[in-house]
Amino acid sequence: MPDGKSKPRNTKSKEQEKFNTQYSKEKEIYIVGSRSILFSFFKSEFTKLEGSLEIEGFENLEIINLKDLKLNSLKINDCSQLNKVDLSELTKLTSLYIFDLSLFPELTSLETSGCSQLNQITGFSRLPKLTSLYVINCPKLTKLDCSSTKTLTELEVSDLEELNCSNTSIEELSLNLCPNITKLDYLSNCSYLDFLDCTGSKLTSLDLSYCSKSITVKPSDLIITRKLENFRNILLVGRTGGGKSTLANVLTDTSNFKERAYAVSQTKNFKKIDFKWNEENFRVVDTIGVGGTKQSTENTLFKIAEGILSMPEGLNHVLYVIDGRFTEEEISTFNMITDSIFKKLEIDPDILIV
Repeated sequence: MPDGKSKPRNTKSKEQEKFNTQYSKEKEIYIVGSRSILFSFFKSEFTKLEGSLEIEGFENLEIINLKDLKLNSLKINDCSQLNKVDLSELTKLTSLYIFDLSLFPELTSLETSGCSQLNQITGFSRLPKLTSLYVINCPKLTKLDCSSTKTLTELEVSDLEELNCSNTSIEELSLNLCPNITKLDYLSNCSYLDFLDCTGSKLTSLDLSYCSKSITVKPSDLIITRKLENFRNILLVGRTGGGKSTLANVLTDTSNFKERAYAVSQTKNFKKIDFKWNEENFRVVDTIGVGGTKQSTENTLFKIAEGILSMPEGLNHVLYVIDGRFTEEEISTFNMITDSIFKKLEIDPDILIV
């Protein structure tokens, strides 16, 4: 007879446990669904995988190749030798989580195709060796930000409406498969780009200020601008609630930077605005505040670094904004930003505490 006590729920499915037993020591995971024409060549007992799958702590794993499965959630974490991920025809996949990308120092290639429900992939700037990114035939993935991935040399995309590929090493870029693209952020920072094909897209003009003068652009009737103006760049950093956004609005004489009276950061990413003062060009970059957000400290530091890398002319001034006294907590945050960002990026700007 039942004793009235419920059994503890097993947090891992039997399928997940079998998967871990099978692959946790392997160098390669290659699973093809039973509907694929490749099924007869790559038979596996996991060809009917569906639902969620976690690949975590597989210390020897170098390659993940999943094709034509019914997964709707895939989580990859702490696979230090992983260097290639290839996902194709995962038509039910809605979420791809690659936790703590700093744990994947060897990842050089990420390929995603035919994942018709996938709508977001983030975190590329934390992959120090990523050279190839392939995102094709994922119609719900309309925005892609692979900026500040300096090692990235190959990018192939489709279906995008917005793309940010600033501060990469891409040499060729085709947007033929992105007929609805209307926003190409910070292309002017791609100093290695020498070929750009926008045939069939809705783009009518491009700013190529910091691209090579020998760049080839298609179609030839695109309006090309090259605004090489001298800017004095000002970066605002500090803790959440310190008044960074308020100061940014005062400096630019606008209300474009979000402000709140309580200590919850309203700036989720960096925001920048150009302005003139005494006939000189200035640019203010307001960054995410440290603390007071759902972001980890590491993610916050990466977003601050991305704000710095959005300024191709270089960084001139840093304003560390505080609300009142320069407390021990403020000193700790100041030192963390200085050591974790400025020293690692090898920059030495003028820093003022305001």
